[in-house]
Amino acid sequence: MTAPSRGQGSRAVLIGTATYTHPDLTAIPAALNNLTDLSTALTSTGGAFATEHCVALPDPVSGAQIGHSVAAAAGEATDVLFVYYTGHGVLDSRGRLYLTVTGTDPTRPSWTSVPFQTLREEILESRATARILILDCCFSGRAFEAMSDTASVIAGETGIRGTYTIPLRRPTNRPSLPTATETPPSLPLY
Repeated sequence: MTAPSRGQGSRAVLIGTATYTHPDLTAIPAALNNLTDLSTALTSTGGAFATEHCVALPDPVSGAQIGHSVAAAAGEATDVLFVYYTGHGVLDSRGRLYLTVTGTDPTRPSWTSVPFQTLREEILESRATARILILDCCFSGRAFEAMSDTASVIAGETGIRGTYTIPLRRPTNRPSLPTATETPPSLPLY
């Protein structure tokens, strides 16, 4: 009898937007390094994901590119669905969170980026038994505000039932990405 293959029911989508065409959105070179390092950690020996089930999207050009990848992973995952986003987060005039792509215009986020609510709904539809969403962007704390009451936030759960959402942000709402001169923090992956 053979053991089941590692991570056959698990899917990961790693999204990193490092470059932008709009002058108000500064480049985040570390975003691509984060994708490479996280992909290696998740798929290396002892990692939870098979290489073919871990999709990296460096510098996505459209929300559709992200949407198709997340929808495919959410539809296939039966064990763990892991979604990671690093890049700029922007807010619309109503305070709703949007995740940027290379062509995002921060004055028109609803037309040029990924609404967090859309990503949330796609993850919610997954039949995966465990869902993990990591947001490493400005205003990622808005994901909690939009989805949870205080008790849920303290418990680490959000309005995406069965999902742990981890906003990685500094108090100033800057992303936790290191600048070119900073050393990235090392985080243990279990």
